[in-house]
Amino acid sequence: MRAQVDEYRLYSGRCAGCGKSHAGVLPAGVPKGQLGPRALALVGVLGTRYHLTQRKIRNLLDQLMGLSFSVGAISQAHGKVAVALKAPVAEAAASLCTADALWMDETHYPREGIGNWVWAAVQPLLAVFAIYPSRARYVILDFIGQNCTAAVTTDRYAGYAFIDAERRQVCWAHLLRDFNRIGQRSGLAGQIGRRLLGLGLVMFRKRDKGQLGGAVLDGLQRRTRAALERGAGQGQCTRTANTCANILKLWPALWTFATHDALVPTNNAVEQALRGIVLKLKISGPTRSRRGDEFIARGFSAYESCRRQRRDFIGYMRSAMIAWIDKTAHPSLVPAPAPTG
Repeated sequence: MRAQVDEYRLYSGRCAGCGKSHAGVLPAGVPKGQLGPRALALVGVLGTRYHLTQRKIRNLLDQLMGLSFSVGAISQAHGKVAVALKAPVAEAAASLCTADALWMDETHYPREGIGNWVWAAVQPLLAVFAIYPSRARYVILDFIGQNCTAAVTTDRYAGYAFIDAERRQVCWAHLLRDFNRIGQRSGLAGQIGRRLLGLGLVMFRKRDKGQLGGAVLDGLQRRTRAALERGAGQGQCTRTANTCANILKLWPALWTFATHDALVPTNNAVEQALRGIVLKLKISGPTRSRRGDEFIARGFSAYESCRRQRRDFIGYMRSAMIAWIDKTAHPSLVPAPAPTG
């Protein structure tokens, strides 16, 4: 497989009459530098979808296509990809505040010397990632917008406490882990934990069969609340009491999915979306610059959104590179609204 290599020569000169300087201009779709839009798209795809390091990308281009670049050139290409994706990812992020439902999570993604966090907010057909140097509440407000009205599914992290319980769904997969941990303790705490774990499994089973409603839901809620109150009130295990008390404070958020059709009782969607970035961290290690942070966040936003929409990722990346080079309208990552009729 051989690369198509085009050479462009720009001539310049100074008018002998007026003294004004003139220089040639590159054709539309041709960027400055060594890599064209297709090569930039390929480098972006290899660094995100396929988790390759910059050194491996350089070696792959050399061995398969006879292209010899330095690692620095690949790093600069990542920077260009990040710049090209800035507008479409910003548009996607701006759409989060008007979403009907969001699934959110965060995970540690360090830059050398800085303890960064990568944040994710996903919808069924859209995923947006952003890297911040903090896990604080202000990050959530900056990420999804001050006036976000979406119903948000999260774990029990306290940073989400400002979201009204009526429009927040707590992840039951995390709750089952808490209940299982309590159930492994001795004495009364263990009995309560096993009771809560059993009730949680019954909830999932009834929901999967379409039987979670009316009297079934009321009875399940009543028994779950009684077990949590019993756990919070017992004095044999302080950890169990604190966990049960904290869950009771979020009580309405445990059941938002029962009245909100767009929600499910787990946060699995966003955790699955974050898996690709976690693999990238394990393979490539921490980023070394803000340019690296932007490439990771924007590149994976484009990849995960295209994957959810079943779009050709490398085709999208080529379109984004050409639009950036030509300064034309960028291809949107926001899915078109469903037709009504």
